[in-house]
Amino acid sequence: MTVRSVFWGRLREQRAALVAAGVVALLVLVALAAPLLTALEGQDPTTYHPDLIDSARGGVPVGPFGGISAEHWLGVEPQTGRDLFARLVYGARVSLGVALAATVVQVFIGVAVGIAAGFGNRWVDQVLSRATDVIVALPLMVLALALMAIVPSTFPRPVLVALVIGLVAWGNMAKIVRAQTVTLKELDHVAAARLSGWGSVRIARRELLPALAAPVITYAALLVPVNITVEAALSFLGVGVKPPTASWGQMLTAADVWYQAAPQYLLYPAGALFLTVLALTVLGDGVRTALDPRAASRLRVGTGRKREARA
Repeated sequence: MTVRSVFWGRLREQRAALVAAGVVALLVLVALAAPLLTALEGQDPTTYHPDLIDSARGGVPVGPFGGISAEHWLGVEPQTGRDLFARLVYGARVSLGVALAATVVQVFIGVAVGIAAGFGNRWVDQVLSRATDVIVALPLMVLALALMAIVPSTFPRPVLVALVIGLVAWGNMAKIVRAQTVTLKELDHVAAARLSGWGSVRIARRELLPALAAPVITYAALLVPVNITVEAALSFLGVGVKPPTASWGQMLTAADVWYQAAPQYLLYPAGALFLTVLALTVLGDGVRTALDPRAASRLRVGTGRKREARA
């Protein structure tokens, strides 16, 4: 039985993880199919509809439930009349895309620094470990705010947000990889590769990276929901994605004054953000359990003890 089949077998045993994976797949599909879905509705995320706004009431949408109709499936945005469904599905593209891109940057830098620190000599380890400690100690939000404030506004904002998050939040990944590398380099097969004359790059690629796949994938799965909330927080603070580009964080920023007059304007992006973070967190935990045989073993032992106690 291969490692892949064992992993999928363990993952299929976890119903919560399977449901979470289905939710994540549906969200990704909605994000990818955003142009098709908005075309079916006949709307787009940037067109204003002033005729659907009651200016006498301060810009509240006309009609019940925020202007829900056959033409606007989730109603319209207060003051502007932009279609909420279109902005929600296009916002999924930005929020998920930024989070995934930032995770890729974090994994790339963290794995490279962690392997170099764990597999290098004492001086390399000391320099890289202290640099990692500095990165971990820096406040993420404050540093991200400072970096994004000095970048020209002409730079694509979603790309900038992904780069900033990835470049200032790779420290924990590097620490995990370094700790695993220090353990792995003492194993017999790694020592044999070094004695046979293999170079450090070849050893890292052939011997270390396959063994590091489980902890790296596990932590990366848990990084995605964290990055989604960071992007939402940066947009909420006004330094993230700028209008008219739709993102869930940017929608929450614009909705903070409408939660009483038009609560759906706040509930839609907040609900989508909550569902996405919850599903990714449950899926990440399921992947961790499936990749870690010790965790699965502890679950079996605990279950057996409970059964014996009941008997």
